[in-house]
Amino acid sequence: METSQEKIFELYIQHLSGTLSADEESYVQRQLQNDPAFYAEWQLLSREAANMNAGDYLQRIDSTASLAHVKQQREAPVIRPVITWRRIAAAAAVAVLLIGGGAVFFLVNKRHPAPLTANALLRQAKEPVKLVLGQGQTIVLGDSTHQTIALNNATLNTSRGALQYTSADTMLNTLEVPMGETYKLALSDGTEVWLNAATRLRFPFMFGQSAREVYVEGEAYFSVAKDARRPFIVRTALTQVQVLGTAFNINTYQAGMVKTSLVSGKVVASAKGGAQQTLSPGIQADYDAAAGFTTSHFDEEEVLSWRDGIYYYHRMPLAALLSAASRFYGVRFVLDQEKMAGKSVTGLMDRKRLDDFLSDLKTTAHIDYQVTGNEITLR
Repeated sequence: METSQEKIFELYIQHLSGTLSADEESYVQRQLQNDPAFYAEWQLLSREAANMNAGDYLQRIDSTASLAHVKQQREAPVIRPVITWRRIAAAAAVAVLLIGGGAVFFLVNKRHPAPLTANALLRQAKEPVKLVLGQGQTIVLGDSTHQTIALNNATLNTSRGALQYTSADTMLNTLEVPMGETYKLALSDGTEVWLNAATRLRFPFMFGQSAREVYVEGEAYFSVAKDARRPFIVRTALTQVQVLGTAFNINTYQAGMVKTSLVSGKVVASAKGGAQQTLSPGIQADYDAAAGFTTSHFDEEEVLSWRDGIYYYHRMPLAALLSAASRFYGVRFVLDQEKMAGKSVTGLMDRKRLDDFLSDLKTTAHIDYQVTGNEITLR
C-alpha cells in the first residue's frame, strides 16, 4: 500500500524526535525495503535534515521561544509547493507540544492538507447566535452575507457575524454566542464589542442619560466610544469595570476569576467587596474571589488572538486544554485515559483547523481519536 508524502513526512518528524512506536519503526523499515517511492522520499528528507542539523534542533528546541516565533510570523505568507528544512526552521505555523519533560515540535502547515473529517464535524455541530429580546422573543441571527430583521421596537441588520441595529428601546436584551463561534456587536453609542465563544452579553438597545451599562459572562473585547457625560460600565458576576473611552478585554471563563486586560486608555476595576484596581495599558488585573486583585503585564497577541480564531496555550494540562478546546471548537472532547490528563502541552489551536489540532496530538503524543456524533474521544 502506497504511503502518502504527508504521512512519510510525519513519520520522519517522529523519527527525528524519537517518538516512533515499535510498530511504526517496523513499518518504516518495511517500507524502506519494499517501496522505492518511500525510500526516495525518506532519503530526500534525510539530506535536507542533515543540511540543517534538524535532529539536534528538535532536541534543543525551546517551546516558549518557538511559540513566540509562531506569533511573530503567523500573518506571513505561507509557501506550500516544496518544504525544506530551512522553511521548517522559519515556518509560520509550528505547533509546539510538551510531552512530559521533553519538547517536540511538528508543523501544522503540512505539504498537503489532511482530509477534513473532523472539520466536517465543526460544520455539523454549529449552533446559531441568538438574541433574546427584553420581552422574551428569541431571534436567530444567521451568518449570511446580509440580513435585515424588522421588529416592533427595532430594526436589526446582520452581516458576516456582526450585528447593528436602530432602536430607542431601553429594555435589556441578551446576545448569546454558542461554543465554537465569535460575534461582533455595535452598540447605540458607537462602542464595538467582540464576543468570544460561550459568551452572553446583556445590553439595552438604547442607553440612558446617566450611564452606559452592560453585563458579560464569558469573554469579550470592548472598544468603548468616548462620552465624558456617561461612563461605560461592564459588570460581571464578581466585578465591574468603569471607563470613559478605552479598549480592553474581559474574561470570566474560569469560575471565581475575572481577568481584565487593558489595551489602551484607563479603567478602574472594582469588586463587590470594595477592592479596587486602576489599570494602565499593557496591564492585566486578575480578580480571584478568594485572594482579591493581582496585576501583571500581558501579551496582547495572546490575549486577543481569539478574535482571529487562534488560541495559544502554555504548559497546560491536557484535561484543561480539552475543556478549552470544547469551548473553542464547539464540540465535546472526552479523554478516555485519565492517566494522560496531567500531561502538559504548549502550542496553538486554529478554529478553522480542528483536523490539524487532532493530527498533531496524535503525531506527537501518540493520542488517537474517534469522532462519534458531536463528540471526539481521545485515547
